[in-house]
Amino acid sequence: MTQLPESIAIAGAWGYIGRKFIDAARALGVRTFVYDPGPVPTDMNLDAITRVEDEETFYHTKADLFHLAVHPEHRQRGQEILFGRAANEPVLVLNEKPMAAPEDPEQCDRVVRAVEQSGVTMLYDFPELYDDLTERIVQYLSRFRDLQITELAFCRSKDREDRDISRNYKRMVTIQYQESVHCLAFVLYLLGRAKGDLASVFEQGVSIAGESEPYDPPNPESYAHVVDGRCKYALSIGEIRVDGLTDFKANATWAKQRVISGIGDGQPFRIEVDYLENEKRLAINGEDQKCDPAASSYRQVISTLARWYREVSCDSLMQDAYPNPEFARVTYQLSSALWRSCRDGQELQFTSLNDLLAFDAGFAAEEPSFPRY
Repeated sequence: MTQLPESIAIAGAWGYIGRKFIDAARALGVRTFVYDPGPVPTDMNLDAITRVEDEETFYHTKADLFHLAVHPEHRQRGQEILFGRAANEPVLVLNEKPMAAPEDPEQCDRVVRAVEQSGVTMLYDFPELYDDLTERIVQYLSRFRDLQITELAFCRSKDREDRDISRNYKRMVTIQYQESVHCLAFVLYLLGRAKGDLASVFEQGVSIAGESEPYDPPNPESYAHVVDGRCKYALSIGEIRVDGLTDFKANATWAKQRVISGIGDGQPFRIEVDYLENEKRLAINGEDQKCDPAASSYRQVISTLARWYREVSCDSLMQDAYPNPEFARVTYQLSSALWRSCRDGQELQFTSLNDLLAFDAGFAAEEPSFPRY
């Protein structure tokens, strides 16, 4: 692969994320194959893409990159075919989060094992991790011989209850798995890149506490059970404090903000970044770092993934602190712990990464106890 993949195959093409990646791929001049059994949107120009109507044929398409923009329960067949292909040829897959449905945590382990056995290169779509702003932050932090990150703060919010926004009629899962997971992934990526691997991030243990409020969707008939729509939380990762808010409630401001504070070579630093489309900005120690506010997050996912695939060994991509299946499994486990903490109103503590990976939130067993009405 050179600067960009020559072709991308998108499953779930008519969904919100699928459409974003179609637009991004077309803007980059990447040939685009799509699969979606649903009706073609009236505003979709089929002349600009290649639609493959048979699922089996789609997953055997000779594309440089497959993007699975579908819910976890609809990925199974596609993943099986791609895992089988990887035994004979290189296969690169970009998968959506969450890694599994909240009620099916065992799926995370199944995917990790299948990826290891097949040799497929699979990364997960946490867009901020692929953003040029994140790489600039990582490069800034790498300048220090003695680095201490002391505090991180996150605010990720939008009004997902507004009846006038069509996107809000798309079914979502509880917010800890759907949205807080992006912030948790950012923590793991930043600390993992600084420390070298994920296990080191958890050497001094982690505690997590949160509180949540229910989501009031515009289409309650699509939800069998109440899901959380607002979550405020705090983590302690060793001596690092993490405070976060994810808010989908009515009148929530639109924001994807991060603040990173610490000490580098004896001097304090403060990094402020906002990943919101059309309002992107990066400031270090109060000085604006001059970025393009309208830079497309989805184009950057494609271009950064291509760069990683070109410049980083597959072993490193699949083992180090990149958004690979093992990384995604840890984000899923943190989401699970956050949901359970919110549910019980208690802080949870884990002594190591293995301790966290062994945790079972019991989501499936408890889900039927909170029907919507």
